[in-house]
Amino acid sequence: MIPSDTPINQHSLQSLELWLKDLGATKDIDNPSKWYLLLSNWNATIIFEQEDLSVVWESGGKLTKRLFSYCINREDIENAILQGP
Repeated sequence: MIPSDTPINQHSLQSLELWLKDLGATKDIDNPSKWYLLLSNWNATIIFEQEDLSVVWESGGKLTKRLFSYCINREDIENAILQGP
């Protein structure tokens, strides 16, 4: 796998899918660009959009959305996702 300090846009699709699976996320059956990460305190929906990586956290009925540039490295995005809303 490409080092975690490499920007997301320099990873292959297969590498990114493996990364999300390793985090415990599952791919949406109908939309392969959408992934779900279900944790005990909150849930996250990760969406590979055209310009950015979108993360929407849901906790207690409240939604929080952030956009991440594909130029940001995988480690920073992973830390942001796992930090939660």
